[in-house]
Parts: sequence; structure tokens; C-alpha cells
Amino acid sequence: MAQDASAQAPAASRAQPTFESGITVVSLPVYVTDSKGRSVTGLEAEDFVVEDNGRAVRVVGFREIDAQEPVVEASDLPPEARRQFLLLFDLSFTGVGGLMRSRRAAYDFIRNGLGPSDLVSVATLSSVHGLTLLTAFTSDRGQLLRAVDTLGVLQRDRAADPLGLAYDLTEVGAAMVDSLPEEGAGGFENSLRSIQVRYQRSQEIEYRQRVLTLVDSMATLAKALDSVQGRKQVVFLSNGFDDTVLAGEQGRQAQVDAEAVARGRVWEVPSDSRFGDSGVRQQMTDMLRSFSSSDAVVHTVDLSGLYARGDARSGQGEVLYRSGRESLSNMATLSGGRLFKDVNDVSVVFRELSEMSRHYYLLAFEPEEAARPGRFHKLKVKVKLKSTSVSHRSGYFERPEYKARSPLARRFEAAEMIAKDAGPREIPLSVLALPYVRSAGKVAVPVVLEASGKSLLTGGPQDRLGLELYGYAIGEQGEVQDFVALVSNLELAKVGDRIRQTGLQAHATFTLPPGRHSLRFLLRDVVSGRSATHWMEVSIPERTPNEVVLLPPMFMDDPARWLILQAPSRATKASSSPFQVAHDVFAPRPRPVIANGREERVCLLALDGNRQYDAGASFEIVPSLLDGGGGLVPFGDFRLTQAVAGEDGYRRFVLAFTPAGIGAGDYSLRVRVRDPSSGRVGESFQAVRVE
Repeated sequence: MAQDASAQAPAASRAQPTFESGITVVSLPVYVTDSKGRSVTGLEAEDFVVEDNGRAVRVVGFREIDAQEPVVEASDLPPEARRQFLLLFDLSFTGVGGLMRSRRAAYDFIRNGLGPSDLVSVATLSSVHGLTLLTAFTSDRGQLLRAVDTLGVLQRDRAADPLGLAYDLTEVGAAMVDSLPEEGAGGFENSLRSIQVRYQRSQEIEYRQRVLTLVDSMATLAKALDSVQGRKQVVFLSNGFDDTVLAGEQGRQAQVDAEAVARGRVWEVPSDSRFGDSGVRQQMTDMLRSFSSSDAVVHTVDLSGLYARGDARSGQGEVLYRSGRESLSNMATLSGGRLFKDVNDVSVVFRELSEMSRHYYLLAFEPEEAARPGRFHKLKVKVKLKSTSVSHRSGYFERPEYKARSPLARRFEAAEMIAKDAGPREIPLSVLALPYVRSAGKVAVPVVLEASGKSLLTGGPQDRLGLELYGYAIGEQGEVQDFVALVSNLELAKVGDRIRQTGLQAHATFTLPPGRHSLRFLLRDVVSGRSATHWMEVSIPERTPNEVVLLPPMFMDDPARWLILQAPSRATKASSSPFQVAHDVFAPRPRPVIANGREERVCLLALDGNRQYDAGASFEIVPSLLDGGGGLVPFGDFRLTQAVAGEDGYRRFVLAFTPAGIGAGDYSLRVRVRDPSSGRVGESFQAVRVE
């Protein structure tokens, strides 16, 4: 059984990106193509010149990325290096036939077209609900498929994930479906059609408002995407809206309007129809500039090409949509994306987008100007190679204060911290995970998170402390296996002293199948935005009767000294706790700090083949202390003070440990136990720090 990787000895070091530390840097994905639009590979850092607000800046980090190249761990990539697609379905200006076919193509893309480190988000736009984010950027292919399957239409009973890494929490841990469900009479397609017929019944004066709703919603999305590091490929699946809203009437109607003007009947021609709506044009231009400055490009897919004369769907009450190609062209051009027109097979679009975004470069540079939150920096990148084109974000805003960020930006930001292990560690956070009991083929994994009280209360006097805690168990294929969420509003007049003196603990339990899992946590102050993330790997093997299971040594503390919050998960029912010996409940310390001469109590839980043990059964216990190089260190005195056979099948041992003669620093406590009756041995570790 495994525990926090920091407690294992020795541990393999993780591959690190080549960016310098200790400085403020800006990371910039850059795409380089030749005259034929093909990716240019093999460039070096010396081939690039970066200008920030007109000043040449020093490139301090460089990496060439191939998104389809296998990676040892996605977390080994810098957060900005991971490829990200946002699939944006337009429910208001798109026919049902186009939505159904684009939905099926998206389904196939998620199943078969993504690279190993790719992240995908799914959202919809409608004139009624505006922007609806179904999932944030997530690696969980199964949850993405469920989002694309329903597009949120008429599904009111799903349990939504507040961060959006899972689409439906009631489906957490379920197997990924193999294919898109077939649509039957009265099914999803008819639901979409009835909704859109209601949209179409609106008056012409409402059409402009629908366009404004779409533009406003996309502007909100564009600004929020600035909180997500790296290039975002937004795939907008739509018919587009009526070009005349932007460009004015054309063709026969333009001739009629011109004749009316020539005869002096100007009042017969609405100005918006003749000249286009300048307000909408300006809002759209500003919105698309926001996408560009957020390092997001909008690729528009014209779904009107999916309709042909005599299409059977035209006789089923499906609304007819006016041409919107000009609006789609403007979106793609002004954001730096690409327009896909006359599309009859949307799968081809996804394949082309995957290939054109596959190769790119990640540059990191130091801004020379002093930081000023909210200030915009204009960027320009040149390549010292002729006949090449360069695509990159037009600029960036310095990170605004937390209170100035929109709720959607905060949600994207929190999801990114979980998905990429990206973000500050402003609150010291220690975590202990114990693979505890086996039930119906799964293992309950109790987790203790401990936050420093002094750090939590930094920021001056306050009456309350608002915290949000999110925890995810992610499987080997990037799927969400279990989920924990806790939001608290603590009255400091009642609990402030305990937090100051010791700190805060949150106790959660995941239910997981055997295999390798990544446990990921985010703790955030809801007022200041100060946060901390923690990733840890656990490996849960198939248990056999022929092994001794030994959980990591737990340093015991009085729970009355701590403020302890309970955070139940979606998949875990109430079960017995490992944090007690007989009737004596204790608070385990995830990252214990010990001192020479100060006695500590340490609890061991051992299990041999699921057999019960009476009080007289014996184990041989051999503790040792290891330094950073794995060498043995004299540690003082260990003695057994209590042995209890628990009802859960585990044998509990309480050891009194008095450190002596240990130099200050970080160590690993290793404990080995041997069952004399079977000869089997178990081993576990716990990281400790000596003051």
C-alpha cells in the first residue's frame, strides 16, 4: 500500500521544466507555420525575439511541444504547455441537424482524437440562458462524453460539480460509455427541436437582443479564459447569426431599401437594416480582442453546410436559419482563428484542428517593468527564419486582485489548479492518506489535510474565516473516481483560539478501486483568494491473503486541540474510523514536527490476511529513522505501550517514541512489522521533521 510520495524513501525525482525559479515569468505558447501552413519544428530559443510593450525581453525558458507525443506524467508538463480545447455549442442560432452531427463528431474527437495530456471543456450558448459551462478543462473523458451527450438540455437531476471537472457527480466512477446513444422518438433531438422552435417564434426586434446575448456571453467567457494558463482553442459550432446585424441588408432587400431612399422615403428603411448595427459591431470587436489577449483563438465551424435542399428534416418542423457566415468569419479572423465553411463532415474539422495545434513552442520571459495589477502588456514575437508566420496571444493583463475576478474566472482558476497542479501555495498544507479497508472490491482511503493556523489567519483582524476545500481522486486515464467539497464560514470568536494555537484539519474519505490514483486538493480563502494545492500519488494493489498490510505510522494528537471539519465524499458511506484505539479517538499529524526529549505517541495499524487477532497475538516491530540519503540515523527510544485488536480486523499498536540526539532536519520514519505465525512482513514510511 502506498502513502504520500514525500514520505517514501528514496523517491524518484519528477522531471522538471526548464524554467528558472525565484523570478516572475510570463509563459507564452507560440505557433510557427511555413508558407503552406505547416508547423515548423526544430527551432531553438535563439530563433525567437520577444517584445513586451515594445521592449525586447530575455527568454529564460524554452520548450518545444508535440501534443501527441507520449508523456510519462501529464503533471511533468508546465501548466501552459498542455493543449486545451473548448467545445462551444450554439443552441440558439444553429439547426438541430447541425447540432446533432457536430455533437457526434465531438464525441468521436474526445474518444479518439485527443493527446495524452490534452484537456477539454464543454459549454453551450443560448439566448435564454446565455453561457452555460458544462465542464471546465478536464482530463475525464467519460464526463466530457456525458456533457456532449446531453449538452445540458432537459437534464435537471444531475449533481453538478462546483468546479466543473466532472459533468455529473452521480456518474463519478462509472465506466466510460462506448458510443453515443441512439436517438429515438421523443428523445434528445426532439427536445432540441422544440426548444429551437420556441426561440424562432420571437419577434424581429428580439433577434438583435439574442445576438447581443450571444456576444455578451462570449465576452464573459473570453475574459474568464485569461485565468487559464496556456493557449485555448475555442471551437464554436454554429450557423452564426444574421450578417445584416453587422453588415446591413444585401441583395434584393438592399435594392428595395435603396429605391425607398432615392424616392425620399427614408423613414421606410430602418437604419440598422441599411447600415448594420454599429453597437453590435463594436461589442463584437471588443469581445474578440478579449479572446486574443486571453490567448484564446476562436475557430468557427459553419454548420449551415450540413443542410441540403430536400433534406427530410425540413419537413419535421425544424426552423430555418438565416445565413451567418459573415459573423462566423469575423469571429475567426479577429481572434486569430480559422473559419471552416461548407462543412458536411465535422469530424474532418476536429482532425484538422488537432493537427494544426499539435506542434508549438513554449517561451518564458521576464517582464522588465514593475508589476501593476490589471495593466495590459502588448506582445510581439518574431522568428529569425524567413517565410514563416507566427501566432501568439496579442498581449496579457497583469493578474488582477482576487476580488476583481469574475465568478467564472475563479471557477476556471480553481479547476486549473486541480487539473494542472498550477497555482500558488500561500497556505502551508500537509496531507496524509491511508488505504484503509476493503469493501466490494474497493478501498476506503481516509485523508487528513492539515493547514497552518498562523497562515490561515494572516491578513489582519476579521470576524469570520471563509474557506472552500475541493478534493478529487483521479484515475490513470484522467477520470474522476471520487470527489470531496466543503465550504465553511467559521466564527473566529468561537474557534479562533484553536486555529491560532494549532491549526485546522479536514477529514475526508475516498472510495477507490485497486490501481494507481492521483489525489488532488485545493484549499482557498473565499475572501482574499489565498490558496494552496496539494497533489499526491497513491497506489492500491489487489490485496491477497498472503500479505501483511501496514498503514503509515500516525503521530497521535489530542483532537480537542484542533478544529476538525468533516468532508464526506460522493462515493463513501459512513464507516469505522482508523483514527482511534479502542475508545480513544486521536487526531493524526500528516507532517509531524518532533523535538529531542519530547515524547510522542505513534499508532500502527497492521492486518495479516484479513484475520482477526486477540489481545495476546504478537507482531515483531522494528522502527528506524532514515536521513535524506536513506542512511540509518540513531533516533532515541521506542517502546510498545498498547496493543488492541480492532473490530475492523486491524491490529493497533501504540508506541511511545522519545527522540534523542537527532540533528534538525527532515527524515523518514520507517517501520517494519513481522507476523511470527506466518513469517510475512509489512513496511511503511512517514515523513517527519526534527526541530
